[in-house]
Amino acid sequence: MSGKPCGFREGKGMTMHSLAATVMRWRRRLAGRAWLFVFTSLAAPAVQAADFRPLDMGVFPYLSTRALLDLYQPVRAYLAQEMGRPVNLFTAPNYKAYTDETQRGVYDIVVTPPHFARLAQRGAGYIPLAMYTRELRGMVVVARDSPIQGLPALKGKRIATPNQLALVTIMGRQLLRDSGLDAEGSASIRDVASHNNAVLAVQNGEVEAAIISSTALAQMPAELQNGVRVIAQTVPVPHVMYLAHPRLGQSIKHIKAALLKFPETAAGRAFLHDAGFEGMRPIDEADLKSMDPYLKELKRLLETTQP
Repeated sequence: MSGKPCGFREGKGMTMHSLAATVMRWRRRLAGRAWLFVFTSLAAPAVQAADFRPLDMGVFPYLSTRALLDLYQPVRAYLAQEMGRPVNLFTAPNYKAYTDETQRGVYDIVVTPPHFARLAQRGAGYIPLAMYTRELRGMVVVARDSPIQGLPALKGKRIATPNQLALVTIMGRQLLRDSGLDAEGSASIRDVASHNNAVLAVQNGEVEAAIISSTALAQMPAELQNGVRVIAQTVPVPHVMYLAHPRLGQSIKHIKAALLKFPETAAGRAFLHDAGFEGMRPIDEADLKSMDPYLKELKRLLETTQP
């Protein structure tokens, strides 16, 4: 199946609960084939002229599909209202698929980690819009009742990572290397689907530790947050960024202005607080250039990662 094979439109009288149930039914039905999930705003005009066609926003899959769709609903609804046109919300089954779609220009707007943002800017011409003000850190976590107190105690242990392409994974593995734990046989690194799954693997005893982002942990249910303990952190780097495809033309300035105004709205303040993103600001070229040291490793991993 190619293109955008399935979509879901909010209907009158449909609750978010019933909508989510519909998504999950279709997800099971289309498992292995369809990977894009869409919500389209009824508040925006349904006109399909060039200036009113839906905007497709892709969010990188650092959480489960359900969690991402729920989390980014306020952003989708706000942009639809501000732009006066529908906004569709998409994600992908994994980081590789997401970066491939981004490089092909599938998304009008991308919500993406900074190393993917630099790649999107250089490889597909995406234009920087805004980013979260909170710094991004990778964290090494263990079960709250684990006897492990520091990185040296992870020698010979199992460590889960959300995805080898994730920036926190790349930084986290560097942290392990600096501690002598990434050599062959020093530790067993297990790649899982998301940050949620990495924490669940710790809590279920499948691994002794996990590398995740501080923000992703803050967005998880309390039982997951309370079940782990941080034993090490990476250096801070810029956080998630929004970029626009150049085909949007004059709309780009409007989208950027809307995003930067989002923290001033009640919905924006609630979203940023609940998600732990703190605020939003323009992207400086220095923010993007700071990702250059990670691009060589990212490109190497993309070449060797299966779809």
